[in-house]
Amino acid sequence: MRSRLPMRTSGHNRTKAFLRSKTWFPGLNDAVENALKHCLACQSVTDKQNRFEPLQMSDMPSGPWENLSTDFCGPLSTGEYLFVVIDEYSRFPTVEIMKSTSANATIPVLDKLISTFGIPKTIKTDNGSPFNSHMFKEFSENTGFQHRRITPRWPKANSQAESFNKPMMKAVRAAHIERKNWKQELFKFLRQYRGTPHPSTGFAPFSLLFNRETRTKLPQTPTQRKSAVDECVRQNDELAKRKMKNNAKLNNSANDIRCGDVVLMRNEQKNNKLAPNFDPQPYAVVAKKGSMVSVSSTPGLGKRTTRNASCFKRISNTFASRLTEPEFVEMEEMIPDSKPVQNAENVPKTVPSLKPMQDTVPVAEDIPKPAVPERNAIPVSNSIGPYKTRSGRTVRKPAALKDFVK
Repeated sequence: MRSRLPMRTSGHNRTKAFLRSKTWFPGLNDAVENALKHCLACQSVTDKQNRFEPLQMSDMPSGPWENLSTDFCGPLSTGEYLFVVIDEYSRFPTVEIMKSTSANATIPVLDKLISTFGIPKTIKTDNGSPFNSHMFKEFSENTGFQHRRITPRWPKANSQAESFNKPMMKAVRAAHIERKNWKQELFKFLRQYRGTPHPSTGFAPFSLLFNRETRTKLPQTPTQRKSAVDECVRQNDELAKRKMKNNAKLNNSANDIRCGDVVLMRNEQKNNKLAPNFDPQPYAVVAKKGSMVSVSSTPGLGKRTTRNASCFKRISNTFASRLTEPEFVEMEEMIPDSKPVQNAENVPKTVPSLKPMQDTVPVAEDIPKPAVPERNAIPVSNSIGPYKTRSGRTVRKPAALKDFVK
């Protein structure tokens, strides 16, 4: 059936319309649906509906500078990076300008912030190379904070740092267009952002972190913090998260992927227009924790790949036979050398004779000397009088050497 559908990649409706224009038979719709469902090429190039996992709101920390979110932004036109660290309670941002994203450059900057504000409980990062290094693991253990990594290739799990990057980069781009010093404009933006009430908490990040109002150019009256500020902050934060989750429910739905299902993973690196939306290599779901799904192309042996559940597309289990099966090689079958081993029949019967060793050591005079190629001898005259060169020039002895005696 599938071999007789030249337009099967055109979609369900077009394939059905093509068949109805030529023929009809009972159960045509079900046959087309079943044929396209079991076509791996069709499943790889057909995108699914853009529905994501329901938002999972995290609890607000009990106090400031307990949970931090970090992210790198860049590189900029100058080759520099912006290292962003945000306090999840107060939403207070700190930005460090760096020339490298390596662990050797990231750890001292983060250590300086910890020395200034204190040791946090957890630091949330993405899966970049500086945070996956053994050096950063030792730094977290020695310093005393818990390192938490988000789901790979899912920046929405680090939403606070990602959402802060948008207005920050707008300020940097505007400074570049106006030909201003972008670093000074960045510092102006940070002063304004830290002193502006955040929409989720209703209070300025500076006041929540330092328990005082920041001083600006605008006139202000001294205010005294109320004792119920923390309760008000929590109510506003819960209300904002509830509103955000309700809005996201309109387009989001929980996935039905389970362990053992055969899925396709979204193609994250499309090199050209012919690249499919999903990798044609089937994967088997080996683990699932919330919206974090781990798959493997060789269950039991191959390495696991972890992504958000929205990055997978479940297909028919008939493709389970296309999973890469591990190959076992017996040690006895492994031949170190590809050359055939000669047996007794292949050994030549004639053995070249060996010359007997001399008992006497040859004298140095008996050893033949290597032949030295002859060179054109240059005639040397013993006389010190004048002589002529080939060109006819007469060479005389200097007058200062006339009294010289050998």
